[in-house]
Amino acid sequence: MNKNSLVAEVAKRTGQSKTDVARVVDAAISTIRETVSAGERVSLVGFGSFEKRRRARRVARNPHQPDVAIPVPARDVPTFVPGTAFRDETASKRKRAPAKRARR
Repeated sequence: MNKNSLVAEVAKRTGQSKTDVARVVDAAISTIRETVSAGERVSLVGFGSFEKRRRARRVARNPHQPDVAIPVPARDVPTFVPGTAFRDETASKRKRAPAKRARR
């Protein structure tokens, strides 16, 4: 599902116009982005939490030239942690059974 599909589904469920719903979705995403960028946490109960985390400085390696060290500087990254209700609902969906191995 992309943003347009989300807007269409919310508009259908609420009876609001797609234009109004798109404006609200844009405002919500913008608010979350600005709040997390400022270093604050955004918690949506039952859905999850958005926050900014610091990744430490590290040394990476090129698989083709393992002797060459590539320094990766520390940086801030946005993270999302799903809420319990969201995690439980997603986990309860039936997963495809693993393929059975042929006996020899």
